[in-house]
Amino acid sequence: MAAKPGQEAYHRFRSWVAQQRITVDTNNTEKVWKYYDFGPKDVTPLVFLGGASATAEVFYRQFLSLCPKGYHLISVQFPSYMDHASWNKGFDRFLDKLGLKEVHLFGTSLGGYLAQSFAQYHPKRVASIILSNTFTDTSYYVENAPCAAMFPMMPEFMLKRMLLENLPSNVVESEIADSIDFMVHQLETMNQSEISSRMTLNCTVDPELRPIDLHLDSKVTILDTLDEVAIPEKLREEVYKIYPHAKVASLKTGGNFPFLSRSDEVNMHIQVISN
Repeated sequence: MAAKPGQEAYHRFRSWVAQQRITVDTNNTEKVWKYYDFGPKDVTPLVFLGGASATAEVFYRQFLSLCPKGYHLISVQFPSYMDHASWNKGFDRFLDKLGLKEVHLFGTSLGGYLAQSFAQYHPKRVASIILSNTFTDTSYYVENAPCAAMFPMMPEFMLKRMLLENLPSNVVESEIADSIDFMVHQLETMNQSEISSRMTLNCTVDPELRPIDLHLDSKVTILDTLDEVAIPEKLREEVYKIYPHAKVASLKTGGNFPFLSRSDEVNMHIQVISN
């Protein structure tokens, strides 16, 4: 069990919702997607896409709060893909397998970028997007990761160390510290293939992605924290420029993982956005 001892809410989630797996054929290669799916099936689901260090379990607080209120939630942990086009094709077929014609997306960090990429390739399948602490362009990461081509060959411990270096090392308040600790525990459950894939996607330019052409401005909500996070400020500011008519919901604090550290506020905003 990846969670810290005593995390009753997490263990309650695991007793409620079973992890499921589904095999998707992408480019003649079968890949296994892990996911949690809970809530009424006659409701358009909200699908959660996490960052490079996220498993499908990290959104458990959203399940515990929102599913009893009638929300249909799906949290995804995708297998290894080394380029955005393949990931989009895989996610498209994943939704086909679940029989979902349209979904709402919640993306944070890398997951937010992938949500935008998917909306560009498959706009009719995306009803709305919530973007949290994310970015619209990977060029910054490409320029600052000269060894990105080596990610698939690097040992697991080295990749994990690189991700952990992005987390704050200074003293933070207890809720934020707990969220970091939980994410670190979840990262430990991921294998080399999963991690190298996420880091590669984070450090690869998608030449076809032009967010300003998405025609989703009215369907985008930006949900950011205002304190220090791993995403550089200039990248987060670019999101607001790309989507000038997006709805904006800000949290004063919450760090990199507000869906854990400020789950009550995040869940409240999800409810307001969806009404």
